Amino acid sequence: MPTITDPREAALRRRKAIALGLLGIAGTGLAVVSVLERTHPHWAFGFLAAVFEAALVGGLADWFAVVALFRHPLGMRWIPHTAIIPSKKDALGASLADFICDHFLGTRQVAEKLQSVDIAGSIAAKLADSGFAGSMGRALANALPRILDALDSEELHGFLHRIAEARLRQVDLSGVVAVVLRQLTADGRHQALVDAGLSYAGEVLAAPGTHERISGVAGRELWKVLRYLKLDGVVADKVADKLVAGMTGMVGDMARDRDHEMRQRIGAEFERLILRLEDDPALRERVNAFRDQLIEDSDLSRYLRSLWHDLAAWIREDVGRDDSAIATRISSVGAEIGARLAADDDMRAWINDGIVGLVLPEIERYREGIRGFIVERVHQWSAVELTRELELAVGSDLQFIRYNGTAVGALIGGVLYALVHVIQSLA
Repeated sequence: MPTITDPREAALRRRKAIALGLLGIAGTGLAVVSVLERTHPHWAFGFLAAVFEAALVGGLADWFAVVALFRHPLGMRWIPHTAIIPSKKDALGASLADFICDHFLGTRQVAEKLQSVDIAGSIAAKLADSGFAGSMGRALANALPRILDALDSEELHGFLHRIAEARLRQVDLSGVVAVVLRQLTADGRHQALVDAGLSYAGEVLAAPGTHERISGVAGRELWKVLRYLKLDGVVADKVADKLVAGMTGMVGDMARDRDHEMRQRIGAEFERLILRLEDDPALRERVNAFRDQLIEDSDLSRYLRSLWHDLAAWIREDVGRDDSAIATRISSVGAEIGARLAADDDMRAWINDGIVGLVLPEIERYREGIRGFIVERVHQWSAVELTRELELAVGSDLQFIRYNGTAVGALIGGVLYALVHVIQSLA
């Protein structure tokens, strides 16, 4: 409940006192001029009596009207249509809900507002501004250590580890590998991978060191007689030449001809492996046993944890510097996105249309829920507290109605008095 120290309470009390003072002046004035009119008859006293009387009636009528909004005037409950706000609290809540949902959350109103605002353009302009991009980069970078602190918890790590372990043990790794390979080989997609492998093999074979390594291996394996005659090096070079030339030729043939026998065999081996992964229980068991071994490998777990700690330490160290690479990178990426978005009318239109398409269905979905929430909340409010809050919010301004009622009443009283006397004088 608000106290007298509430500035709204003080303002309401002050303006009520002014309104009461005006009524007091009107009443006192009426009493004084009424006595003077009897003791010293004069038209001026009659005029003032009419003015004060009308001011008093107008002020009292408006006092009644203002008070009747919030409570029963002078506690007189028998007067109908008083204490309107507390007695109509639930109806007011329903009307408020209807007003907000129909005029602020209506599909047409929301759509018109969203379509009139170039949200994507505003985002682009903000991001393209170097000052904003720098501030955004620094703010996001500064948030990273707090995020890391929240995540760097043994309880959280243990909880996530248990969840991940339980989920991973449910994964049929053999089936997953089979699906991946099936997608890889569908419509000959694996040929691109084979091309890349052949290209790499050709580069390895063309490297000078390859001939030397093959020659060295051949020299070590040649029989003793050739070594005794010191011919092993010559023969080894010849063997290396033949091997390199043969492998280079085969790799070249395979690269040029997608129907090459070896490429067909590679495709067939892929298919055989996929079928085994799908249908061979023994292979599936071995693959899944390998999965379980990886999950239970404590060295792997420690390694992953050490990677996490190293990454977290690097992030904390980086964001603590004025020339943070992370902040700089975020700023540059944001500025680049902003510049590109500002220059791309189609993308901005697509984003704006996407926002409209995203928001409108949610408005439709939740509008009735919002309506019901407002009605329920108003229903739960205490009538006394709601009335008091509304009176503090608008009661001070409503006192001007009382001021105006007193002043306008005085004016009308004087005008009517003058008109009556003019008519009487003409009659």
